[in-house]
Amino acid sequence: MKYLILAIFVLSTQLFASLDFISQTKEFFDSSLFIFNEKSISLTNIIKALLYIIVGFLLGVIYKRWISKITQKYKDMSMMSIRLISNIGYYIIILIFFMSAFRSLGVDLKSLSLIAGALSIGIGFGLQTVVSNLIAGIILMFERTIRIGDIIEISDTLSGTVTDMRIRSTTIKTFDNIDIIVPNSSFIQNNVINLTLEDRIRRLHIPFGVAYGTEIEDVRTVILDALEKSDITYIKNDEDKKPEVRMTLMNSSSVDLELVVWVNRDTKQKNIPLKSDFLILIYDALRANNISIPFPQLDVNMKQNDKV
Repeated sequence: MKYLILAIFVLSTQLFASLDFISQTKEFFDSSLFIFNEKSISLTNIIKALLYIIVGFLLGVIYKRWISKITQKYKDMSMMSIRLISNIGYYIIILIFFMSAFRSLGVDLKSLSLIAGALSIGIGFGLQTVVSNLIAGIILMFERTIRIGDIIEISDTLSGTVTDMRIRSTTIKTFDNIDIIVPNSSFIQNNVINLTLEDRIRRLHIPFGVAYGTEIEDVRTVILDALEKSDITYIKNDEDKKPEVRMTLMNSSSVDLELVVWVNRDTKQKNIPLKSDFLILIYDALRANNISIPFPQLDVNMKQNDKV
């Protein structure tokens, strides 16, 4: 009985001590560290705000992974659309939790919005180009006039394949394997030729010339036979897209013709035909059949003036 009373006494003492420790710990975390916006800020408020921020970042990452997983089922969605949806949702989640963190610290969100509005006006004037590129990126996402894998021409010196599209800029890989970063506003403000927007089948015009006196029908037969026997990939079995040889001009030194041929510019093909391939074929065919390929010539007649 004596030992039982002693044990109860010891347990009671420890219980009161632990309760006292918990009370002291709670008092420590709830004690005011400083005053902000006429509100006392404690260690508990700071920890709560940090937890809001951490949870916001974690949920944002989970959201990005979830979007990436569900969009794998939709093969028709462009990469730019996926990234835009992913990034917008990510930043919205973080913004919501940041606002909750500020609220837990006693920050008046109304006054914060006024400050943010004033700053946005000042920053807006300095970031007009960035904002225009962002808006252009959103427009491109919804219109889908340019997609990854498209072959485009922006100017006489810039053409290539779209390899990446971001909210601010687009990456174009030229045919010389050079990556060029183009601001998205360029696609809205300037004329852009998309060679593969609706159909990847294109018609090529390959010009060449023969000497005067050459039978045009012989030239046509030689070129088309050589094309038929070649291993160049082009459209053969479509009645509306058969290759043709046309006469275009009677020039000063030559009879000008062109080979018109339809090709598929699908980037998934291993061998995409180039204009150079057809030019080489034409040159070899004319040379093999002894058809003269002219070049500019100038005859100079010297007149002798005889004086007695």
